[in-house]
Amino acid sequence: MIVQTSITLPDELVAELDQRAPRPEERSALVAEALHCFFITHRFTNDELKILDRHAEELNREAEDILGYQVIP
Repeated sequence: MIVQTSITLPDELVAELDQRAPRPEERSALVAEALHCFFITHRFTNDELKILDRHAEELNREAEDILGYQVIP
């Protein structure tokens, strides 16, 4: 089953994606493969997910704080 979805990406990622996969079906395949690879290499156990869920708000606040220091050239 194939499901169509929409995602928001930063301009620089869109530019790179368009360069590497100019046709829509190529872009879909590249994004699907990237997600597949990520999921295979980043498997979480239920215990890890519970810990992340418990601390999600704090982790999100810290991430937002850190992003505030980021300077885009």
